[in-house]
Amino acid sequence: MSTSQRYRLRAPSSGSEIITEAQPGRIYVDHASGEPYDVVGKVLPLAPSKSQLPWAVEYLRVCNWCDQFAQRDLNDCPNCGRRMAAL
Repeated sequence: MSTSQRYRLRAPSSGSEIITEAQPGRIYVDHASGEPYDVVGKVLPLAPSKSQLPWAVEYLRVCNWCDQFAQRDLNDCPNCGRRMAAL
């Protein structure tokens, strides 16, 4: 289970992005341009979560019990708690 929150960071001039478990008060710098990254947003699912996959269409599946979205790397549905069918 992941207890740290992951953030999406972007370098303003180059537009390069990274997703990382950022620590408060720490400055993250783009290695190519040398400029500091700006925090763009938090990555879903929010911490703490059993899944390490971000909420994106390619990483989601539909629970066969409650028809709600869940990450592909989970065995039990986070919404209804029941075991989902195999992929």
